[in-house]
Amino acid sequence: MHTDLAEKRARLVAAADLERLKLGLAWHDVRTAIAPPADASRRARVRPYVMRAVGLALPILGYRRMGRTLRTAAAALSIWRAMNAWREFSRR
Repeated sequence: MHTDLAEKRARLVAAADLERLKLGLAWHDVRTAIAPPADASRRARVRPYVMRAVGLALPILGYRRMGRTLRTAAAALSIWRAMNAWREFSRR
């Protein structure tokens, strides 16, 4: 009985690990579909403006409110990218 329980537990752990790997692969596929192509020159042009905007807004809004604002902006940007990727995918 003890060995049956140990075998069952080992199978459940292996199944959970397999599902975790599948989820990781699915997440990677979603990220590559949504993420814009890497453009080093664009990043170099945009980053100083973003850093300056965050630096100016941080004392005004405070750390908590700024963090919440940045999280909301990141979520909105991700949704926007996903919608654009979906439109491009459906046009093919």
